[in-house]
Amino acid sequence: MTSSITNGAQALSNYTHPYDALPRCKATPLDPSWPSQDEWSRLNASIGGALIATKPVGSSCYEDNPFDSTEPCSEVAKNWGYSSFHASIPESIDYPIWANNSCLPPNSTGYDESLGCHIGRFPQYVANVTTAEQIATALKWASDSNIRVVVKGTGHDLNGRSSGAYSLSIWTHNLKRLSINDAWPIPGENRTAQVLIAGSGNTWGHALGFALEHNRAVVSGVDKTVGLGGFIQGGGHGPLSSTYGLSTDQILQATVVTTTGDVLIANGQSNKDLFWAIRGGGGGQYGVVTEYVMLTYPSPVDIVSTNVYISAANMSDFSNATVDATWNSFALLMSSLPDLMDQGLVGSGGGYIGTSAQSILGLPTPPPGVIASFSVWAYNSTTEAFEDLLGSLRRNILDGLGDNASQITLSIGDLSTTLNYTTFFESMNSSPSPAGEISLSSSRLLGRLELSDRNSTEVASYLKRIMASQVDGAGSFLTVGLQGGLGPRNVPIERRGALNPVWRQVYLHAIVTGINVDLDGKTPGKALKEAAEWAETGAYMNEANPFNGQWQHDFYGSSYARLVQVKSGIDSELWEYDMDTGYVCKNE
Repeated sequence: MTSSITNGAQALSNYTHPYDALPRCKATPLDPSWPSQDEWSRLNASIGGALIATKPVGSSCYEDNPFDSTEPCSEVAKNWGYSSFHASIPESIDYPIWANNSCLPPNSTGYDESLGCHIGRFPQYVANVTTAEQIATALKWASDSNIRVVVKGTGHDLNGRSSGAYSLSIWTHNLKRLSINDAWPIPGENRTAQVLIAGSGNTWGHALGFALEHNRAVVSGVDKTVGLGGFIQGGGHGPLSSTYGLSTDQILQATVVTTTGDVLIANGQSNKDLFWAIRGGGGGQYGVVTEYVMLTYPSPVDIVSTNVYISAANMSDFSNATVDATWNSFALLMSSLPDLMDQGLVGSGGGYIGTSAQSILGLPTPPPGVIASFSVWAYNSTTEAFEDLLGSLRRNILDGLGDNASQITLSIGDLSTTLNYTTFFESMNSSPSPAGEISLSSSRLLGRLELSDRNSTEVASYLKRIMASQVDGAGSFLTVGLQGGLGPRNVPIERRGALNPVWRQVYLHAIVTGINVDLDGKTPGKALKEAAEWAETGAYMNEANPFNGQWQHDFYGSSYARLVQVKSGIDSELWEYDMDTGYVCKNE
């Protein structure tokens, strides 16, 4: 097994490092304590033959196919850029830089032929589980054997939490139960709810699709290939979150397997601290969730939608007056959104500058200033009601610009009505979900304080600053989701878990992608950390900068202190992962 260990792993060992004061680390194949092949075989037998030794799928693209991958290299290369492919492979993840770009196919992002093919930061073994009992057995064995555990559902995690060096991976992909209960008794309450009971291995495409077959909807993500597990535990926003709250707000009960091998039912009456923590406290940190019971809602109908587009009127005019007008119009649009969301506006879009605007929007040259492009809609609406909303938006922007309104083009497309939510959701997923690129972004949550309570000049200045590219002359874009507002704010207190309380105040979730990750001569870990030093801090952990220096505040807010207490009851140690060496050691 040592042939799969990268050279960097030689830097540390529980037994060979010359400094006795080093913290104790999770075991690696270099350590005498690493389980023997016979011990791994016994684990395999105890979980019904579900253990898989990692064989990187890209191995077939290298000389002699060192790990005997059964997938032809041509198929690996063809499918490498799609999330669904990585979800189907036991060890694979969407963003392989978090596995140190291990065993990549040719022409993929980060490929370096000289590195060869090795397991890298992929798990050593994967437990392809189908029951909570298998997970319990595997977790207890790993805990007793001092083996690191990671959890993968689909591998879609932007920050690489679905993989880890020298680990045993719990692959929840096949936990696929789905059922509807129209009168599920809510624990501790004298009432019932219409719920979806879903295994954590489902994708939102499957879970929402099943609910819609019963004329019900759930608060899902936009991307149908994303899985339920870590998405819900980190918060989970999507097309219905501004209406009903985040995905985590919908959970009435969960089945959780702990590292002690216990299978627990967590709800408002049983294991209440655990139940609170898994609703927004972060994926895979308190146990492995195998099943959720979540609220359902009537399926939306009569979804009226259109597009809003703002650019310079003269795309060849780079004068200060024109550039400033584009930024002020973008600021006025953003500042208008809280009021419009309170009236039912939903949507997503963004701002684009420089070469990013040119490439993403298909322009012949980079544009003056910023271009704003949004898709907006309203549920259970009419064209007349939606036109009133759009009229208000148009007036806010043009009146705010005053005499400078002639410097910009504001276009609002023709209105269309989609009769049912099934068709509408599928339209959001008309193209395959991409994967395989380098992921590092900065996430922000924006409310009235940052938007409508400020003048447009202040908002424009803020937008310019956060969208500035790390590389001079390069572009960037700001992705904006209308995912907060009244939905999260109106979630009853008793349904609120550990989700960062700032979600109860904000309206927009924004992701900035002006960060440059330079791999030249650097390990992936070093490159990511250097890039993150430029980025500003974020607030939504599932899509935030993992190297955020004030993550306690930005990811968890006032929930952090209680989460530490809950975590200490599960694992009293604090651990730190070194991405370059692959070691997980006590932070003492």
